[in-house]
Amino acid sequence: MGRRVGSRRWAAVVVLLPALLAGCAHYVARPIDPVARARLLTGRRLDDPVLARFLASMGCKAGHRWGLGALTLVAVFERPDLAIADARYAVANGGVVSAGALPNPTLAISPEYNATNARPSPFKIGPVISFLIDSLGARQAGVAAAKDRREAARQAIDTAAWMERSRVRTALLAVWNARHGVRLARRGVRLAQGSERAIAQRYRAGIVSSATLDLAMTALDQARYAAAEAARSLEATRGDLAAAVGVPAVALDHVAISTRAFDAPRTPHDVAAMTRAALVARPSVRAALATYRADQELLRQAIDAQYPGVSIGPGYHYSEGDNKYILAISLPLPIFNQNQGPIAVARATRRLAAGQFEAAQLHVLNQIDTADVRYRAEAAVRRDEVAYRIGGIGIVRLRGAEQQAVIAQQNELTTRLQTLTSLGLLEDALHQRFFGRMSGS
Repeated sequence: MGRRVGSRRWAAVVVLLPALLAGCAHYVARPIDPVARARLLTGRRLDDPVLARFLASMGCKAGHRWGLGALTLVAVFERPDLAIADARYAVANGGVVSAGALPNPTLAISPEYNATNARPSPFKIGPVISFLIDSLGARQAGVAAAKDRREAARQAIDTAAWMERSRVRTALLAVWNARHGVRLARRGVRLAQGSERAIAQRYRAGIVSSATLDLAMTALDQARYAAAEAARSLEATRGDLAAAVGVPAVALDHVAISTRAFDAPRTPHDVAAMTRAALVARPSVRAALATYRADQELLRQAIDAQYPGVSIGPGYHYSEGDNKYILAISLPLPIFNQNQGPIAVARATRRLAAGQFEAAQLHVLNQIDTADVRYRAEAAVRRDEVAYRIGGIGIVRLRGAEQQAVIAQQNELTTRLQTLTSLGLLEDALHQRFFGRMSGS
């Protein structure tokens, strides 16, 4: 009877084991085909239906004109940076799952055969299942550290999203400047042509010398060269914009690009308050803080690991016709070390994380101060130029001949570009939007 009971229990273990393993994950290969990926990459277009659904889900209505907000969302969709940050977040989330997982029990089977004792049975067989009971404090610390790592990875997603906007804004601002440059250069050609014709008529009438005509012809050649350079510059900026958006340059052909975001940007007010907020809320600062908290939890885990867990192994043996039950308990003895090495590493790592957090805040503060000083300086130059133009700070007229007016407008465009560039740097430093709307064009 005892032999039949032992055999049944052993059979039950054999039957249940595959069922317990049925929930295991299975490997699915996902090979990358470089040729196919290259074909998809070069085939990207702004009228892609999948992209359109993404933009609609984000509340973006680009319509027939693509501006800062819409192009930023395209960059978020097309470029790999945000996908990489999201994948890193998934890795960190997997770390949370791993930290919270219970240790698997260990199944041990040691069959024996006693050749000198054939009755009632020469066999000794049975399973022993060992369970590891971790230190509760170390386990909780490991889970908390993994969650903080996950939070740092989530903040990295926000940083990546802002970087997409920054790249698109910089490229789009170059398009805005190049467009204005082309218009002024073409106007300069028209004025130089008119001047050259007038001087040529006077030369034929004997009123002016050939040297004066040569100067007019040279000025016309220079104006045409400047116009050609401006056109080439505009074409180059479209290529840079395509790269910032994450599409091939041909995807922007016959696409209306809007630069209205730079026409009337929001003026930053109370930069001091925004600075205080950025020193706390900037994703890079929050990521550094989450990393510090994670390293602090790892130190707690290392200290709690001085007291290792207990391994309990209940088991059953069918031994030579008898049913025997076993309870094995094993406990590591912290005699030769008390986990001092990992504790020292964890302490140093926490100190390193504290320094990195301070460096993150200092970097943000320096970035804001530099951008703010530059923006205020450029804005002051622009105010002085306006005052000069209306005669507020000088008596010499800004406009003389029409060609001088074009030169003055080109200088004003340069000043305006520098102001907008400085405002963009301040936008990046504060993570505050001063240009356009995120969901608009």
